[in-house]
Parts: sequence; structure tokens; C-alpha cells
Amino acid sequence: MAEQNQILEKASAFVHDVLTTRSPDWAIYHSYEHTAETVEAAREIAEGSKLDRAETEIVLLAAWFHDTGYTEKAEGHEECSAVFAREFLAGNGYPDDKTETVVRCILATEIPHNPSDILEQVICDADMAHIGRKRFFEKNELIRMEMERRDGKPMTDAEWLAICTNFVASQRFHTKYAREEFQDRKTKNLLRLQEMNRATHAAEAKSSGKKEEREELLKNKLDKASRPERGIETIFRVVPKNHLDLTAMADSKAHMMIGNNSIIISLVVGLLFSKIDSNPHLIIPIAILFAVSLTAIIFAVLATRPKVTEGKFTKEDIYQKKANLLFFGNFHKMTLEDFEWGMNEMMKDRDYLYGSMIRDLHSLGQVLAVKYRYLRISFNVFMYGFILAVIAFLIAVLSNPTNLS
Repeated sequence: MAEQNQILEKASAFVHDVLTTRSPDWAIYHSYEHTAETVEAAREIAEGSKLDRAETEIVLLAAWFHDTGYTEKAEGHEECSAVFAREFLAGNGYPDDKTETVVRCILATEIPHNPSDILEQVICDADMAHIGRKRFFEKNELIRMEMERRDGKPMTDAEWLAICTNFVASQRFHTKYAREEFQDRKTKNLLRLQEMNRATHAAEAKSSGKKEEREELLKNKLDKASRPERGIETIFRVVPKNHLDLTAMADSKAHMMIGNNSIIISLVVGLLFSKIDSNPHLIIPIAILFAVSLTAIIFAVLATRPKVTEGKFTKEDIYQKKANLLFFGNFHKMTLEDFEWGMNEMMKDRDYLYGSMIRDLHSLGQVLAVKYRYLRISFNVFMYGFILAVIAFLIAVLSNPTNLS
């Protein structure tokens, strides 16, 4: 523990010196303060993710060095940060394997994030923790000032809000702890950004009396109105209904097969079996008729037999968009509270919602295919088997013309 504290303290002092003496004038947000906040966020997420001491040390070292590259350049600063970390750790006798893991974690902070393990997930979530904090908008203004000073040109409110909204919407937390702690606030921040975005556009449209801008606004509204949202909703309303109608038709045909063949079996058992002693030549056609009817009933029952599913989902299934909450078989054993939470999460994500509807439609099609496959077998067995039974009866009667007693 003492060695861990020592290397972390050295890293803190080194990074403080680098960021306070070598940072460019425009680096208002990516400062030592931001780095220290990222380290604390990494410590919190590491503890919440149950990382051991060695893993936590690696994550904290990566957090200390992840933005030191801003002293060299903004675009692709992760590579420069990795160089800073590698040189510092080598100079302090840090193990090579651990150094490479630290470097790998630093490189993982390049946006878009694509972490490959829990250590990279922790550092990525720590770097983006500010979007799930109450102080998000305060930090956001610093980022705007930094970008304007770095690029040498100011941005309009509409331009900045559009950038922020797209950025926050595209980010996701990777660790379970970060999702539980920061996701709700991130959603609230995103909703507020969208409200500000709409208000800014409305104010600009209202203040502008130019004909071109009014025509552009009208064009945007027409474009939005022409989007196939209504057509998509119609598809998801009509197609499942057609599938359900076909399912009801299949069940009706299956019930008809079960009923008709049950009557045939009753007649075979009640009438024909009593004739076997005096008409032994009827044994084969009766057996064929009995077997045909029984087989047809079995496949008709298989066509209507319901499939029991597990009926549960986890929060991880929701975060990974694996659970389809539109099918009762996936939630019938869940509590109302968990189901409401899952539905709310799904409705926040348009792609997840439409994806669930697509999967539900695909599942209906698969169930329908199984029903009709069994039903077709049942009808084929009945049709060809009944023909075979009639032929067997004719052969039996013609080969033994004695009157049935």
C-alpha cells in the first residue's frame, strides 16, 4: 500500500508540474483540476466495480496521465499522453507489464470509446463522468471557451448546443456502477440540452425576418413531416396483426384436425374394433386408419402447444439491448417495478424501441412458421393416410367379399 501511494503521489506531482507549466493558453478545461477530478471519479468507479488494489493503481495512473498530451496537441493527444506515462513510469522503476497496461488504458480514452476490458471501461467512464454530474453545464462552458480559443473563432449558441447534444447523446457508460450512478443525471442533462437547442432555434427563427430563413424553417418542417415515421408505425401495427390473424387461423385449423380425427378414432374404436373377430381381414385397414388419425392429432397438438419461456430479464440485458420487453414471455416473472424501469429505459432509446419491435415481429414469424409446418404435416398425414386407409379397406373387402357381420 505504501508503494502504491508513493507512485501515485509522484505521478500527481509530476502531472501537476507538466499541466501547470507547459499547457497552452487555450487549455481552460483540460487542466490539472479536470485531471484531479477524473482521478477521483476513477477511484470511485474502481471501488464500485470491485477492482483490486493493483488494478485500481493502474487505473489511477492512467487517469493522472490521460490528458498530459494536451500540452503537445489536442487532436490525437492520447498518443502523447502515453509517451509521458511510459517515460515517467520507466524512470521510476515501474514494472514493464503494468506500464503497458497503463498505456493501453490511456489510449482507450480516445473518442469514440471502445474499451476492451474492465480497466479500460473504468477510465473511459471516469473521463466522461462530468456528463452525468450536476455541474455538467458549468464544465460545458469551459469546454466551449477552450474550443473557441483553440480554433480562434467563436460559435453561435445554436452551433454549440448542436455539438453538445450530439456528443452527450453518443456517449454511453460502460461499467455497471457508472450506469447506476451517472445515467439518470446524464439523461436529465441531455433533455435540458435538447430543450435549450429547441428554444435557441425558435428564438433565432422568430427574430429573423428574412424570407430565406422562413422558407428554410418551413422546409425543415416539411422534411420532418415527410419522414416515414407514420409509415413505420403503420407497418408495426398492421404486420403483427396479420401475423396474429394467421396464428388464429392456424389454431382454428389445428382444432378442426383434432376434433375430426378424434371422432374418427372414436368410430374406429367403437364400431370397427368390434368387427375384427368376425372380419380379421379388416385389421390392417383399421390399424392404418387409427395410426393416421392419431398421428394427425399429435402434429395438430404440436402446432397449438404453447412454449414456456424463462420470463425474466436483468438490467444488464436492458443496457445491452438484449431483452425484448414487448413479448410477455420475457417479463411475466418480473416485478412491476422492474418491468416499468425496463420499459422506461427502452422508450428513451428510439433504436432500442424499434429494434424490440423488429425482434418481436421476427419472433411472431418464427412461431407462425413452426405452427404451419406442424399443421402441414398433420394435413398431409391425414390426406395421404386417409387415402391409404380407404385403399386398404377396398382391397380387404374385394379380397374377402363376405358381408360384414
